[in-house]
Amino acid sequence: MEKLDKAYEAIEMLKALGLPVSAEQTKAIAIMERQYLREEVIPQVTKEMEPLVEQMHNKFRLEVTYSQDKGLDIQVVDKKPIQESLFPSASEPAKRQKKYIIRVVYPDGRAFCSKMVWETLVDVVKYAGAERVRALNIYLMGDNLVSPDLNPNERYRVGQKDVGNGLYVCTYSSTDTKYEEIRKINKELGLGLRLEKVML
Repeated sequence: MEKLDKAYEAIEMLKALGLPVSAEQTKAIAIMERQYLREEVIPQVTKEMEPLVEQMHNKFRLEVTYSQDKGLDIQVVDKKPIQESLFPSASEPAKRQKKYIIRVVYPDGRAFCSKMVWETLVDVVKYAGAERVRALNIYLMGDNLVSPDLNPNERYRVGQKDVGNGLYVCTYSSTDTKYEEIRKINKELGLGLRLEKVML
């Protein structure tokens, strides 16, 4: 966002000096905005939305519109009548995304695999050392995965699990996100864990 802010400032400076803004400069700004959306905004929105919708059985499409005068507007786009798209007949059950849990095998041979995937994440954080994991600066919804602070929002606070020494690990995320967090902890700290996806 810093590069984009500087670009905006440069355009405003040209306007203030009465100099023209070329089509190439306008196009360059648009390209930078698209890059910012792809690399920063969409990944953050995805992380926050996944836990809210991962239990839904049917596909859906959202249309996001933004303008400076009207702000942000998000609408559900229905291509089919709701009775067709959301309530299939008994003979045509809705296809569900394959679910899995995470099995972690530690260097000493101990294996941990819980149907409550958050318990697996907590076990790995405790094994690695909460302070060491916190130092990796793995962020989830704008906060460090391991934090001494409880989230003021109750929805997220219930997902924070005590890992000792006044620290809490945030487990309010999808299984895919937890898998990637464990994978990163394992790689960055050289824990030598073996990760497996156990299909349900």
